[in-house]
Amino acid sequence: AKQTGLIARFNIAVAQVCGRLADMIVSDGERATKVVEIMVTGTQTSKEAERIARAIGNSLLVKTSWYGSDPNWGRIADAAGYSGVAFREDQLDLFYRRHPVSTRHTPVAVLNKGTPALRNVSKWKSIVAQPRFSVILDLNAGTGAYRLLSTDLSEGYVRFNMSE
Repeated sequence: AKQTGLIARFNIAVAQVCGRLADMIVSDGERATKVVEIMVTGTQTSKEAERIARAIGNSLLVKTSWYGSDPNWGRIADAAGYSGVAFREDQLDLFYRRHPVSTRHTPVAVLNKGTPALRNVSKWKSIVAQPRFSVILDLNAGTGAYRLLSTDLSEGYVRFNMSE
């Protein structure tokens, strides 16, 4: 039993180190100004959650809206929609959350069962103006979940990568 405890602690330590390394790689992206954690939950499988998270995290429209500090939830919902995973729009819950995560930084509702929580617009703008924040999308259809780190897409990135 003691060895099992050691193995469990070792596995936790390895996961923490890998998580930190992944964060360092993403945050060191060429001319990135923001790191965004994308949490997709409530899918039927974790594979579905991953497909949605990657569609959001790779969307050029989403990434440029983050750079402009625009809390454009429509682009996030659109990316989820073209991920190929079927879901009901009237079941979507979406939140933005500041980092670092603390009791002061609870998630702020963006969509509640597909309906925009427009009373929170100023809070959304404040959150996405930060260098680090989370997007939390819950499809309310299962227990699948996936976490992905992404960045914004800045003018500096485009200039840095233009060919001569």
